[in-house]
Amino acid sequence: MKFGMHKQGQQGFSLVELMVVVGIIGILATLAMPRFKQFQAKAKMSEAKAMLNHIYTLQQSYYLDQNQYNSFTAAYGADTAAATGCTGSSAGNSIGFTIEPCAGPVPRYQYNAAYTGGVTTTFTAAAITGAAAANRVCAGNASHSHNINEQNTYMSYAVAVAAGTALTAGTPAAPAALCPN
Repeated sequence: MKFGMHKQGQQGFSLVELMVVVGIIGILATLAMPRFKQFQAKAKMSEAKAMLNHIYTLQQSYYLDQNQYNSFTAAYGADTAAATGCTGSSAGNSIGFTIEPCAGPVPRYQYNAAYTGGVTTTFTAAAITGAAAANRVCAGNASHSHNINEQNTYMSYAVAVAAGTALTAGTPAAPAALCPN
């Protein structure tokens, strides 16, 4: 009596063939991982750009009412000393900038705005990451920042540039410079 499950002419894959396929998939994954991390970091950086554009809009509205910009120098957003958590509150700013919910791994940046050079008719807002393990955008890397001013000029820096600092001319730092590994 024959108990074979295969019909005549059918064959399966051998262990060697399966191991070759697994090896090829492993090589492809190894080559794709650095590129994937860059795309992931670029997507996370869009949070800072969107929030800074929101701050810009709120600052412009505040300026129309008060004839000066608002300065909220108390850090609000990501706890840049820890990998999770939130620091500060929206109570320190009069423009109505809030982050909901402000807990967990999101937001990834800490936000603040200050008068540029102490002049109330200019401002620079900053989105700053933490460093090393507290960097929620590029874990293990140094802190970087994205900044915007009253002229809607946007700049990215491979180092943290605080709010209230005049933006320098030039091309913004690319995600590869902000997240080198």
